Amino acid sequence: MTYSRSEPIEMVNMCMIYNEQTREVLVEDKTDVAWKFGHTFPGGHVEKGESLYDAMVREVFEETGLKVSHLQSCGTVEWFNETPAYRRIGFLYKTTHFSGELKQSDEGKNYWLPLKDLNEANTAESFMKFLKIFTDPDTVDATSPIMNGSLTIIPKDDTTRES
Repeated sequence: MTYSRSEPIEMVNMCMIYNEQTREVLVEDKTDVAWKFGHTFPGGHVEKGESLYDAMVREVFEETGLKVSHLQSCGTVEWFNETPAYRRIGFLYKTTHFSGELKQSDEGKNYWLPLKDLNEANTAESFMKFLKIFTDPDTVDATSPIMNGSLTIIPKDDTTRES
């Protein structure tokens, strides 16, 4: 029996922009989403032929007017779809390096908020699990067996997984 090692993949990204002086993060309340509305971080789709880094810089600029640099990769999020069979992979980044003037976007309202003020009630679906990947160096991934389904956090030193 022959198995294919390839599958269609949709690549997306998200960036936590942290202001060290104010101890706030930039949040976006997206209005064009299929999930629960609430605070999230800027991000979007990686275009064909575009590097992951360039896509993150572009998405942040398009949605916020800010130019980011020194992106640090935090981990990934994956969702799987049965019919049609494909996978969505989210690449998560964070930075404290940004410049420019914050602008509003057609995709939602942008504003600064203390990191401690983010909670299950005011954030988008599964966002608090994303936040754990951004802020906890021992948490690097999360997966869901269904598209846009509930995420399961995967710790860096998960001993329950076979190698």
